[in-house]
Amino acid sequence: MTVNPQDKNRRKALRQGAAFTLNYGIEQPYSLRAKTGLKDDLEALMLDLSETGMAMVTDLELPRGAQLQIKFNFINLFLYNQERTRRMELGAKVISHTELDNGDYRIGVLFNKISPQDKAAIRDFIRQSK
Repeated sequence: MTVNPQDKNRRKALRQGAAFTLNYGIEQPYSLRAKTGLKDDLEALMLDLSETGMAMVTDLELPRGAQLQIKFNFINLFLYNQERTRRMELGAKVISHTELDNGDYRIGVLFNKISPQDKAAIRDFIRQSK
């Protein structure tokens, strides 16, 4: 895996390591969506999360610019009420991909469809975990 040192801290928002499993579907490009059988339940593992995007690991090489629909159950262990768990469904654009040594891919995405409530929940989670 090659990492460009100047890419390490280019994010505009604070990020937090996270290990949520998630499902995603490919909306664009349609040719890649068709290649995956038009599935909306492809699996990945989240590596980190910010209010503007996330990194995830998947077995598919997703090209830059691909549009994804991402779904996961968000759990904030710092809360003790009903708002501790919420279902998030976000739209995201692939902005980076790196092949890992095991043949999987580390994919960086930028959220382009996120509700204000989901953004606030992520922001609170990151603040509480620091």
